[in-house]
Amino acid sequence: MMPEDKRIKIRVAVAIVKENRILLVQHEKGGRKYWLLPGGGVKYAETLAEAGRRELLEETGYEVEIGDLFMVSESIPPDKHRHVLNLYFSGKVVSGDLRVSPDKVLRDAQWILLADLTHLTVYPPVSRELIAAIETGSPPRLSLGNRWG
Repeated sequence: MMPEDKRIKIRVAVAIVKENRILLVQHEKGGRKYWLLPGGGVKYAETLAEAGRRELLEETGYEVEIGDLFMVSESIPPDKHRHVLNLYFSGKVVSGDLRVSPDKVLRDAQWILLADLTHLTVYPPVSRELIAAIETGSPPRLSLGNRWG
């Protein structure tokens, strides 16, 4: 049984694509490096769009416009030490220059070729669904379920 003080973390992730490249950030935790869409946790009384804009500015230096919600997944590890609800939005860069902000886990930010996405360690593991959503304009299913990996 989980303690009552456990909370579900809501994470906004923003997919920004230009010229066949997608913007990703690299994190390092526990000696492991992996890539993910830029974004982060939603603060109390902050809208999803506000959270996305704030996180993108913090992580990449870009001012962005948040578009539509196009996909949802959860991340629940087998030991259930955390529960993250990932909300994936489209977005576009309005202004700014790419820069990596100093952070305890953030290591890099790059425009990655869509074709290379499936060869990278991406968390949650939704590379194929991201590519399908980008290429077709809509995800195969809006909710992907638990994508711990």
